Amino acid sequence: MTGSDATIKPAFVLDLAQAQAIVDRFAPRSRVVSLEELHGGAISRVYGVACTDESSPDLVIKTYPELLHWKLAKEVFLYRYLAGNKHLPVPRVLWHDDSRTIVPLAVLVLTRLDGQILQPLEASLSDDDLFGLYAQMGRTLRHFHDVRMAAFGYLVGGGVKDPHASNDAYMLFQFDKKLREFRQCGGSEALAARMARHVAAGAHLLKASALPVFCHDDFHTGNVLVRHEAGARWQLTGVVDVENAVAGDPLLDIAKTLLYSVGESLPKRNGLLAGYGPIDRPQWQAAVDLYRMYHALEWWDWTASIGGTPPDWLIGEMERVTAVDIR
Repeated sequence: MTGSDATIKPAFVLDLAQAQAIVDRFAPRSRVVSLEELHGGAISRVYGVACTDESSPDLVIKTYPELLHWKLAKEVFLYRYLAGNKHLPVPRVLWHDDSRTIVPLAVLVLTRLDGQILQPLEASLSDDDLFGLYAQMGRTLRHFHDVRMAAFGYLVGGGVKDPHASNDAYMLFQFDKKLREFRQCGGSEALAARMARHVAAGAHLLKASALPVFCHDDFHTGNVLVRHEAGARWQLTGVVDVENAVAGDPLLDIAKTLLYSVGESLPKRNGLLAGYGPIDRPQWQAAVDLYRMYHALEWWDWTASIGGTPPDWLIGEMERVTAVDIR
């Protein structure tokens, strides 16, 4: 899948001296010897930092755009919330600061996980490699979903913002909000109306999720780290970026991975679902399709709202889902 070039990534670029000033705040004996900007998304700049002090691990420094500086508190809270789970290979928070005294942005410092981003590697991997890695992704996603949350809703620093007692209450609220944004951003009124009817027809599918769980809500190969090991085996080594996380239905997460990373690839799909394990829900595939439409709608809205041109295939996904009757 290809996206747009739209971004709100900060124009400010960290330099070596500023990285050293940040490291001095929590590891004054460490000397920064190198700084590189890492692969990142459309929101934050992410840097890899190497230090001379062997007792200090290599680091990651993440800066947030002014508009979304509040996401720092969210990531600090969630990484610490997940830190005790041995099955979740997430980075550890080392330091954070929203005073904007060292640099003009909110700053988060994390341990640097071993491995490289999976996304740019995929084209070079065999079907067997892809199946194996996606099976590991499926198992990891299941471990995320073993983390229970207090209510349904969007996660912020401290917990659920505007909690909902049920998944259908939360998702119907979200669909209404995203359809309104779609119209405001110039989306087709006819398609918006079809989607609204489709959501109404499928509302019963949203009732099947009784317990809210931790949903990464951005679990794609741009946020997954892997390492090639002896014996020509690939190993998943880390998962990053919990900026979008919600407390919700596990199928919401599965749907996003299918939409963002799997596409039409059977080895990826089969691996992901095999690793995730049995899904004991009636009509779960119909529910996943409804959530895929939600993710396509949300992506379209986000891209349009920051002045970008949404990829054409997002409209195609919305049209594909609404063309199938829900029973």
